[in-house]
Amino acid sequence: MAKILFPTDFSETANNAFLYALNLAKVLKTGIKLVSVQSNLKNYLDVTEANFENYINQLKNIAQENNLEHVKIDSSLVVGDLLLMLLDIINKEDIQYVVMGTNGQTSLGKKFFGSNTVNVINNSPVPVLVVPNKVKFKEERNFAYATLFNQKETKALTQMAQITKRYDKLLNIVHVDDKSITPEMLSVKKEWESDYPEALITIEPNKDVEGGLINYCAKNNIDVLGVVHRELSSFERLFTINHSQRLLSSANVALLVFQESK
Repeated sequence: MAKILFPTDFSETANNAFLYALNLAKVLKTGIKLVSVQSNLKNYLDVTEANFENYINQLKNIAQENNLEHVKIDSSLVVGDLLLMLLDIINKEDIQYVVMGTNGQTSLGKKFFGSNTVNVINNSPVPVLVVPNKVKFKEERNFAYATLFNQKETKALTQMAQITKRYDKLLNIVHVDDKSITPEMLSVKKEWESDYPEALITIEPNKDVEGGLINYCAKNNIDVLGVVHRELSSFERLFTINHSQRLLSSANVALLVFQESK
């Protein structure tokens, strides 16, 4: 059975992201692979079997309160390196998406702004949904996909379109730039207008890409923004404290990060 991989550190931030994992599992008709990765044996032993069971029961209560108790949850507590353990699970099991919570303060949040989570997203063969703590789940979802009108984005855009179709929602495709669009980009735009006739494609002129995306998401009540992980330097720039806090803190959105096609 296909699964959503949900790493947790037992925090409220993780619990907040859990609703996104549950809802995604519902629309994709999958289960959830819940895993708590403890970095060393002492931390692992500190989490007793009773404590872990209590936490799982809390999550099951969240599922029940939201009429999602039918979603199958497979849970495990492991010791090791977060990156290696998550990639091992992704490689060995039928994982379709990873869902992670972050606020930059809990252990999982710190990993998000550090090299571990960047490396998970760099190496993950599946998309990763990152949910800031302040972004609260709501039944009515609005989706947007940030594009450079590049053919290498076609796979990611197809995945994003499939998700929005499952939710029976409009896909918003937005390009933010202050430069002239090249003929190659216009060609891709025209192709996508033909391939996704129900999508709304918008060009937002703005010198500040993050600021332009924040404004666009606010104006259009977007709560899930699809982005493509491109070259390492620009991606790491996006996910440093200085730059990501604008998009993840100022914008009231969760980020769905796709890999760029080779």
